[in-house]
Parts: sequence; structure tokens; C-alpha cells
Amino acid sequence: MERLKTAEGAVAPLPAAVFGRDGAPTGSDPVLDKLVLQRGSQLQMLGTARSFVGDTDGAMAAFDFLRRRQLRHSPAIVRQMALLEHAAAEDAIATIVREARTKRIVLINEAHHVPLHRAFAQRLAAELRKIGYTYLACETFNSPGAQAANEKRYIARNAGYYTGEPVFAGFVNAALADVWTLVPYEFEDIRVRTPAEQLRLREEMQARNLVDRIFAKDKDAKVLVLVGYSHHHKSPESEPKTILMGEHLRRMSGLPSLHVEQVDFIAHPDPADDNPLYAPLLATYPSQGPIVLRNQDGSYPILLGVNGRIDMQVIHPRYPVQDGRPGWLVSLAGRTAVPVPARLLPSSGRRVVKATPAGAPEDAVPTDILLVEAGKPAPAFMLTKGQYRFSYEE
Repeated sequence: MERLKTAEGAVAPLPAAVFGRDGAPTGSDPVLDKLVLQRGSQLQMLGTARSFVGDTDGAMAAFDFLRRRQLRHSPAIVRQMALLEHAAAEDAIATIVREARTKRIVLINEAHHVPLHRAFAQRLAAELRKIGYTYLACETFNSPGAQAANEKRYIARNAGYYTGEPVFAGFVNAALADVWTLVPYEFEDIRVRTPAEQLRLREEMQARNLVDRIFAKDKDAKVLVLVGYSHHHKSPESEPKTILMGEHLRRMSGLPSLHVEQVDFIAHPDPADDNPLYAPLLATYPSQGPIVLRNQDGSYPILLGVNGRIDMQVIHPRYPVQDGRPGWLVSLAGRTAVPVPARLLPSSGRRVVKATPAGAPEDAVPTDILLVEAGKPAPAFMLTKGQYRFSYEE
């Protein structure tokens, strides 16, 4: 709760639209554009803080508010639908697993404020485990936290920044129960450098850490890597200077790898913020679950100009709302709606309510966390099977 209050205070000078109370301003407003850009990092903090308390729409809205003041979509993007004349939709999980059978490394990305991506990674991990994948490397893990989790078989709050978000923690706990080994790979040297040098070293050393900590010790290892945003990109030969972690890992390991994108094609709270290809894709390839597109010749069409950088793109549907929560918490994360006990609801103001497995240690991440407000309908907890203890913060 304190993190959320701090983030809200930092963006207080911005219009009410940032807080989801009114429609977002439209059109060009140079004064607002400048103010939003000045508060860009605070908006990102707000979005992340909202994701930690179950406000998935609010998290995306904060990032989208910043994004719509920076970007103007090109009409040329929509014309890319012509590239899909011979493409058909396939189940995303089944397709990734099929391709992963001949690979040793699967890299998939997430937007750090979108827990949906972690729920998808959870479903994917469960299937990859069946074909021999045993190492789970996540950008957010710190070394002591990952080691402790491997020993104690649960993820603690201090194991990484984003693992404190309940869907991420649920994903990792499910992996631990399925006997995955967690591997940290972040570059943790914090000495002062130029931004360009820090970026170069980070991309290279992330890959080096994966090679040294996994493949140098287990020549038969199969690894799932969860990265933020574009760190999993390969580099086209025409751009030798643009080398991100995914390309470094491919070169250093010499092993076949699969690079999967899932950030671009998701539903936003305001459809105006959707990628302009998203609605045409859903209309052409309707589905209730995540899909990828495949050409008749077996190749995968790549949209948005990232050819050569990734191998396939996941298209998420517009998931329905169930009991006040996103439907993917049920279909991907395997959770069930449980009403918030009446005694936890506030009589005034706001409150963060938490559900933690009854037998979990005190430093365990709750299975679910919600922000509830007096006088408004409370969304349901989304929980896995078992007994729970409940708590709250004013």
C-alpha cells in the first residue's frame, strides 16, 4: 500500500485521467505532453505499483497514458495484414512446445506491468517441463533469493523486485512445485558507467551468466528464460552493433533457441491504445485463447518490422472479466474466484487485502492482493486450492 501511495503522490500534478477517474485527454496538448514526459518514470512506477495490488487495468492505463503522448501509430502498420494471406491460427502453447522440442533454449518476454504475461509463462512452463525443460531463468531474480527458493521450494518477497507481484510469485511457485531449478542471470555490478556502456555490459553479462551458471555445468540443459521487453531479441546480420541479450546467448551457447514475443498484441483498457493491428487480427483469427500465426510453408509471419529478431508472436484474445477480475487468471493461471471475506472490507477509505496460504512462511508472497474501496463492489480473490489466512493494510 505504501508503494502505491508514494507512486500516486509523485504523479499528483497530472490530470485525473491518470488515476482512471475520467476519460483520457485526446488530441494534441503541448503543455500536457511536456508534463507527462517529465513525469514518465513516475507514471511507470504508478503502473507497476498498481499491478502489485491486482489493479491490472489501472497498471496498463498508467503506462498507456504515457505512451499515447509519445507515439502516433502509422497507417502503414495496418497494411501489414496483407502479409497474412496464407497464414492460419494455431494454439500458442502447443505451437511453442512443438518448436521447443528441437531447441535447447526458449526465450519469452513480458511487460513488467502486465501480469497476464506471467500467467501465460506459467502455462507454458508446465508444458515445457513435460518435454525435459528444467531450468527457469528470470530477469528479476536476485542470486540469494533464487538460491533460497531452490532450497526452500517457495519464493520469498525478497527474491526479486517483480516476484513480489502475486501472479509472478504464483508462476514461480508452480515451477518450484514442478521441480524446476531457478537461475538468476541479471548483471548486478552497479559501478557507475555511461548509459551506453552499462547497456552494453548488461546485455553481454546477462548472457554470460546464463552460460556459466547453466550450460557450463549441464551440457544437456533445457532452459526457459523470461526477459523484460526486447532483451530476447536476436540481431539481424545487417545490424552488428545492435546486440541484445538474446543474440549474445545464441552466439555464446551455440545452441538452438526459440525467441517468442508476447508484448505487442494484448487488449488495453481503452481500445484506442491497442496496437492498430490488434483489432484486425482478432477479427480475422477469432479465438478464446492465445494464438500464433503460421504460414502454409511452416514459417511464422512476423509483424511490426521485427523480422529476424524474433521467431513468432503470440496474440492474446480479449479475455472476459470474471468476478471483477481478468479471465486469464482462470484460464492461464488456474485460479478460482473466492469472495473477499466481509470482515476485510473497509467502512471508509481504501484498503489492501491479502490472501496467503495458511501454512506459508511469513516472508512468502501472498497468492493474491487486492485494492478495495468502501462503497464500491469488491472484486473476488483469485486463488489456487487450499486453505488461506487473510490480512489487510489500511
